[in-house]
Amino acid sequence: MGPDMKHFVTAEPFHPGEYIKDELEARGWTQDDLAQVMDLSRRQIVNLISGKSGVSADVARGLAKAFDQDAETWMRLQIVYELSLSAQKDAEKQKEIGRRAALYSKAPVADMKRRGWIPKLKDVGDLERAVCDFLGIETIDQTPSIDVAARKSTEYTHDTVAQIAWYCRAKQMAEQVSASRYEERNFGAMIDALRPLMAYPEEVRRVPRILADWGVRLVIVEHLPKTKVDGVALWIGQSPAIALSLRHGQQDRFWFTLFHECMHIKHKHASAVDTDLTEGDDSGLPETERIVNAEASECMIPKEKLDSFIARHKPLFYRTKIIQFAQARGVHPGIVVGQLQHRKVLPMTHLQRLFVQIRPLIVGQARTDGWDKMTRVAKQDG
Repeated sequence: MGPDMKHFVTAEPFHPGEYIKDELEARGWTQDDLAQVMDLSRRQIVNLISGKSGVSADVARGLAKAFDQDAETWMRLQIVYELSLSAQKDAEKQKEIGRRAALYSKAPVADMKRRGWIPKLKDVGDLERAVCDFLGIETIDQTPSIDVAARKSTEYTHDTVAQIAWYCRAKQMAEQVSASRYEERNFGAMIDALRPLMAYPEEVRRVPRILADWGVRLVIVEHLPKTKVDGVALWIGQSPAIALSLRHGQQDRFWFTLFHECMHIKHKHASAVDTDLTEGDDSGLPETERIVNAEASECMIPKEKLDSFIARHKPLFYRTKIIQFAQARGVHPGIVVGQLQHRKVLPMTHLQRLFVQIRPLIVGQARTDGWDKMTRVAKQDG
């Protein structure tokens, strides 16, 4: 390297050991020769030349004396090399950050880890593979393909990544549920079998088994933060399935959402979404969604009967009258209150005591993910 070595700048930094080898070659020295000149062990010289050890201040002075050069030159070579390694590591880190950002933009990774939907992996490559497998895609830049008819209270023109992840989990769970063969001609009989259960909250426990007997799979998947999904209808091959989030645990919401998804199955809808029951205004929905909403309400209380009750008692809906009407229609009073609130003829704060929380009654009766923080296999009735 000569006397101007202190001004030498390399485009690609190398470990100082590479330059030591050049100096030895120029002088015809061996590694043992340098060890003896610098009064170091052969192992120390081997480690220094191979890059296993770096140039310390003492070694820099020894090399400078041995090769008749400046100690600062050898220290500079060591510093440049270390800075290069740091830059390479930083570039790799930045690349890893970019890959993680792509993952978190594609799916709610933190929530999926928390729920046990994917393993708690640290390696970004392993994590990316796990997310892709969960979403059913080959590479992270692909778009998951899953056809569902969903009921939610967010914008219905598109699905969020969290909602898509919820749909995927619902489908995975539904694939694990057994059900009889579904026959379209039996749909009406299935609805007739469900209707009497609305009279008593405890009867909700029988819903999963009745649906399965008629060929419809039911799963319960707790919603993810901000997804605002109430339920979806989907198909596993020729077998229909319904997933409910139970984010609203009262029985009127449960039955409306259940019948709503049943109607999607009846019409074989997919890739559609619906607004929340509390909005009360279906004007912004496609015609098919307004039809499904009306059919779901009709399953609970026939429109003609509810219209008549409203006309006779509006604006004062007394508790005793609601209970009498509910008994006449074979439903729980809380369902009548929910329908009146949906019609916006009864304030949302009125007659809350007539509502019953059915979430504790059905969680675990169907295959369940969340709420009790575990997945349980559906229990068999009787």
